[in-house]
Amino acid sequence: MSTPSAVHLHVHSEYSLLDGACKIEALAARCAELGMPALGLTDHGVLNGAVEFYKACRKHGVKPILGLEAYLVDDRHEREKVRYERNHLTLLARDETGFKNLIKLSSLGYLDGFRRGQANVDMELLDRHSDGVIALSGCLQSRFCQRIVQEREQEARAHADELMGVFGAENVYFEVQNNKIPEQDRANEGIVRIARDVGRPVVGTADVHYLRREDYSTHSALLCVQTKSTLAQPKLRFDTNEFFLKSPEEMAGAFSAWPEAVPTSLEIAERCEIELELDKMMLPTYPTPDGAVPTEYLRGLTEQGLRERYGDPPPADAVERL
Repeated sequence: MSTPSAVHLHVHSEYSLLDGACKIEALAARCAELGMPALGLTDHGVLNGAVEFYKACRKHGVKPILGLEAYLVDDRHEREKVRYERNHLTLLARDETGFKNLIKLSSLGYLDGFRRGQANVDMELLDRHSDGVIALSGCLQSRFCQRIVQEREQEARAHADELMGVFGAENVYFEVQNNKIPEQDRANEGIVRIARDVGRPVVGTADVHYLRREDYSTHSALLCVQTKSTLAQPKLRFDTNEFFLKSPEEMAGAFSAWPEAVPTSLEIAERCEIELELDKMMLPTYPTPDGAVPTEYLRGLTEQGLRERYGDPPPADAVERL
């Protein structure tokens, strides 16, 4: 019996700067080689690689799923606290509306919440731009997992309820990982328990940071560049070598304790449908008073400004320049 396929929904490319060691073209090619039907991209706080990723996936016959890993804080406007909690949250665009909302979340995260090199969002901003977005509860650094590890399961449940209130229960999935980290193993127990309690599926992700298992050392060097340290004395490292793009067989083996976790990744992939219009000018549409034709409205504003600046009637040379 052949192993069912799987979809990686939590993946970091080179656009997760100095943290993701995967080239986008290589990601898409590897998925095609493994017979995976779709692939997600969830870089840290940005969609910078979205178009390149979309093109690469289409080229290799892999369905692209566009997303990002958001940085969740209590208040994105907070500037006074030296220490504050910042957690990961995995977001995927279900449709064009969702992709536009992810663009807004990324942009506003930088405009409103930029601090210590990261674009922060809060629940108020997520609530405002939740349409068309699927949320996965996140990795070990998510608020959900941290509350479970800290033995604050009631707060974890409250956070799950908050996510379902913002995105809709049908758009929230509970993310389990098998990365051989003891804290993650403890978190998984609580994740599965709460998911079953609220009647939502679990989904298995690999939190991909490098392409193949043998690329672990390359990724370790990248983290040393990020933290200005050395391989002999790293300031940051991944404790296990499990954060690579696993094959469907490896994914099935990793999540054998929760056999539904891998098929759920396929379910989510089927729900995500985005067609990007490329190679054409994409200009925003601005509403005009009384439904005036935009070019005529702009000309009227410009002629009015010309008279205010140069007098009425304005000199001929100013009119010519206009």
